[in-house]
Amino acid sequence: MWLAPLFLLGLLGIGLPLWLHRFARRTDERRPFASLMLIEAGEVRRSRRQQLRYWLLLALRLALLILLVLALAGPQWPRKPTAGAQTDARLHLLVLDTSLSMQREGVWAKAQQQASAVLDGLHSGDRVLLAAADHQVRVLQPAVFASDAGPLRASLRDQMPGQSRLDYGNLMGAAASLSEGSGQPVVLHVITDLQASGSPLHLADLQPPKGMTLDLIDVGREAAANQYIDAVQLSATVANTVDVTIGGDLPLGKPRELRLLVDGVERGRKLLEAARVAPYVEHFALGELGEGEHRATAVLASGDALAGDDAGHQLLRRVEPRVLVVAASTSGDDAAYLRAALAALEGLRLRVEVIDTATFKRRNLNDYAVVAVADAGQLDAAQARSLQDYAVAGGGVLLTLGPHTVATLPVMGGRAAAVSGVTAQSQAARIAQVDDSHPALRQAGDWRALRFFRHVPVQIAEGTQVLLRLEGGDPLLLQQQPGRGRVLLLTSALDRDWNDLALHPQFVGFLAEAAAWLAGERGRVESATVGSVFTRSLNAGAGVQVFAPDGRRAALLDSGGDELRLAPTQAGFYELRGGGRSQWLAVHTDPRESQLQRMESQRIDEWQQMATPAVQTVAVTATQVGWIPVWFWLLLLAAVLAFIEPLVANSHLSVKREHSA
Repeated sequence: MWLAPLFLLGLLGIGLPLWLHRFARRTDERRPFASLMLIEAGEVRRSRRQQLRYWLLLALRLALLILLVLALAGPQWPRKPTAGAQTDARLHLLVLDTSLSMQREGVWAKAQQQASAVLDGLHSGDRVLLAAADHQVRVLQPAVFASDAGPLRASLRDQMPGQSRLDYGNLMGAAASLSEGSGQPVVLHVITDLQASGSPLHLADLQPPKGMTLDLIDVGREAAANQYIDAVQLSATVANTVDVTIGGDLPLGKPRELRLLVDGVERGRKLLEAARVAPYVEHFALGELGEGEHRATAVLASGDALAGDDAGHQLLRRVEPRVLVVAASTSGDDAAYLRAALAALEGLRLRVEVIDTATFKRRNLNDYAVVAVADAGQLDAAQARSLQDYAVAGGGVLLTLGPHTVATLPVMGGRAAAVSGVTAQSQAARIAQVDDSHPALRQAGDWRALRFFRHVPVQIAEGTQVLLRLEGGDPLLLQQQPGRGRVLLLTSALDRDWNDLALHPQFVGFLAEAAAWLAGERGRVESATVGSVFTRSLNAGAGVQVFAPDGRRAALLDSGGDELRLAPTQAGFYELRGGGRSQWLAVHTDPRESQLQRMESQRIDEWQQMATPAVQTVAVTATQVGWIPVWFWLLLLAAVLAFIEPLVANSHLSVKREHSA
């Protein structure tokens, strides 16, 4: 068998020594010469011994060339088994769990020992493939015969667990592709810590591929206390304060130190209270943060079972979007309520400008992140069109309806009816339906405690979502996303004669969340999980280079030219360079990997029993046992001939001179 049979074409080169040696043939042709008195006498070599030396040199050169060609072609000699010996040839898939939980002390070393033990127990005719499994299954070494597993053992020694998560259901689904086309019985060896959080919800998802024998090799340890950084974020209630949430097994058991770094500079440290239970949140007052993005990292001192999750990362975005408030009068109730509430926001700083409708046409709306219009019916047709164009281009719009309501709703479309109201407060309508999954309504509070004395019944246009609905079914808060923008419409005015919304504390919270959502400050993805796919839209033709936390360029997933797709493999901050500036992406570990509880014994037994034993056997013949590479010995012999050839050549081609007596 030849590894590279095309190299055998090099044997055509043996004609070169034959062509060169023909010039050394003897000739008896005589030619006249004037005088030989000054010519030194030489010996004419015509003996049988001299002729033998000539053919020996030619043979050495031919043999050297042939050996070099054969060595490059990679010949292999079949290894014959012992007479009468037969085994069952199988393909062994050796899969190592390289998820974050395998970093626990002592677990990885045990996994490597178990993998070596599997290799030592294989027959020489078995084939073995080495793979690693976490958020994806990667082939580290393709299938080779167990007798030639040297490169596989070297790769095994070089492996280390990563920072992503392993889902056993995904592993079982990918196992079939590892053995595709083998034509042999397959044994799947999974070396893992059998972490409970890696088990899928349904037992059926653990079913190995048909005909595959499953060998679960447990290298886990008993569960131990482990804490991790669950969240790092700006406080929603206290300005310039970062809240760090500790998750995992609480109480701590012993005090641990927590440090907070912002843009690589330590901004505070605290000693955690050992007796505290969940939820455990520590507050760090930072003082004034400059506008822009800031990289915040919270670090727990060592002291638990797993050190790989003791750091949490998040981007703190300190921006001051501009908000334009448009009202019939800058001193009216609706303008005053909006100005006071927006200026009082803690989690999001806004620069608020209040104008009347006459000044509205002189403003460039693209200079503002949000435009809020009190009583939208007072806008004329040209103003309504400019506001709609602004929303389609990506702007955020907040509208309220009031006494100037017109039949067609501005920006959103749909139809409005006459104002509906009541005279007695006891008959005020209340909110009956709340979509609290929307970011604008996530603020805690009893929405049903609010009273609405007047509102404008509307017929919504296609593509409009109702977020709040009054008793009787009339919509109160509507959402629409025209183009790249966002629009919220409240069908009641911000006036004490219309409702008591401004008198409740949750009014400020509602405006905070609504303004943040409209401005895009909460809708933009700012973090990702190790192993998950992160996607970000790009401007047409924009080129982006991504660098991992260790400074190396990160590999991107295939995507279109207007989209960035990345599967992070490290926790920390990824830098996205493009368009003459850098942006950051905070990547954190999956909290499920920090849960070190082991899978229940009953679940493990059920999983092991689901495997179908491989009953097919293949008798090993001489050609199936393996191959012995002989190229090395050919190359060694060629080296010996290369040393002998110049010695023979010097002896044959040297000129023997006569010496005077």
